[in-house]
Amino acid sequence: MSNLMKGDDVNIDRLSSFLQKQGMLNVMLVSTIQNHVFYLEPFKGHSLILKRHRNRARLEQQWRFFAQQTSSVIIPFQRFPNQKPYLTDDSHYWTITPYIPGKKLNYHFAGDRESGLLALQTFHHDTKRIKVSSPLRQEIFYRRWSKRLQKFRNTAPLFQEYGFGALFNDIVQTTEKHLSLITGFDWAGLERSALQSGTWIHGDVAAHNFIRYKGRVYMIDFDLLGCASPLHDYIQLGQRFLPYLNWDSERLLSYNMVQEKYLRPWLYALFIPSDVMRDWLYYMNRRSIQPVGDYLEKMEREWIQRLSFLKTAIDMLN
Repeated sequence: MSNLMKGDDVNIDRLSSFLQKQGMLNVMLVSTIQNHVFYLEPFKGHSLILKRHRNRARLEQQWRFFAQQTSSVIIPFQRFPNQKPYLTDDSHYWTITPYIPGKKLNYHFAGDRESGLLALQTFHHDTKRIKVSSPLRQEIFYRRWSKRLQKFRNTAPLFQEYGFGALFNDIVQTTEKHLSLITGFDWAGLERSALQSGTWIHGDVAAHNFIRYKGRVYMIDFDLLGCASPLHDYIQLGQRFLPYLNWDSERLLSYNMVQEKYLRPWLYALFIPSDVMRDWLYYMNRRSIQPVGDYLEKMEREWIQRLSFLKTAIDMLN
């Protein structure tokens, strides 16, 4: 276990001493944001965000990427005062980035959706042709979703217990059908093209990874950064927008996220309820005070809306 850890939490006093000894960073305030993310106020200089990482390969790829990028929307790592790119403590790695005292976007608001999309498009444009040595290969998204489906299947008894067996079967059948359809597209070709041209994805376009500050929007948290087709980011962004668009396919299409030639694979990917399964598995793994029955009732209401989108979009494609 890391010498900085106290159970599942970080010992703040030890962390302050570690930053001073290993990074020559003297701080007068350390506040916990999450169990692996901290707000720092150094004695000298601007406020910082300190983050603990477990995957060294991902961390080093981010550094190689940041060394080449010049985009105005990216908040990259910065070196510690002693010029180390990161600090090591047993199996943990620590980085710092400038703290941006802005406001996270909220996709409930049309203006934030537009700003998030524009920032993402700017990121894709600005980072094209960046080449790093030995870019990490990422598992294709639909294989990850297939594994997620298997975990979701294991929760069938709970759906049955609360009287939502039909909902469970519908989600599983819809997922199986469209996972089968989506494998028919040349995703391997898209990945080869991305590697050749040097196109990058952020990998996690949740609203909280976009910060608005002084009229500009910045992107943070590049842990899932990858050399891949931008279509991956737009699949995820479409999933995140749809609940705030009342599952209206025409409103979603009005954002013009993807080129016409990618419309069919993009929509087929959106038909797969990977987000439903993700959120359910997250709910099951954490200690939530929300009763299971209430959660499933809400899931069923949203599923009915989703089916309306699915039918309308399929009719449009046919």
